[in-house]
Amino acid sequence: MFDPQKLKSVKNFEIYQYWNQQKGDKLMPARADLDPADLSHLLPNILIHEVQAEPLDFRYRLVGSEIVRHISQNPTGTWMSQIPHQKKPSKLWSFLEDAVTNKHPVIANPPYLGQYKEFKFIEDIILPLSADGKNVNMLFIGVDFLKDHSKLH
Repeated sequence: MFDPQKLKSVKNFEIYQYWNQQKGDKLMPARADLDPADLSHLLPNILIHEVQAEPLDFRYRLVGSEIVRHISQNPTGTWMSQIPHQKKPSKLWSFLEDAVTNKHPVIANPPYLGQYKEFKFIEDIILPLSADGKNVNMLFIGVDFLKDHSKLH
């Protein structure tokens, strides 16, 4: 069960609060409900995936500059199924699949494999978006790079 109090990142908590505010009494907001200007200070840590239903796959639509800096590449336009360590049955894939299938936020803590040794952890908040109010067609994701596992907010 998702509990926003388990988020360790101040940035991800703020991204979750924004998503929750935009969804209102709906199951989840649509991409059109999100205004990048509202989160301009967090855009470097935001990732958006397009969701393909059949067969399930995820395409990188937007990758923030802080994410690109840590992974040393920009996967915009690439399907996760084309990336060997991200395709099914990777842990990252399963976190995204959970958000799509169950239509709820997911907190993920994939291992940090980047070049900056002072960072030890990654925290993702995976938030579903729906154009029709029923089916997830995009994932709105906050990605933060953490030096330790202590609660930050």
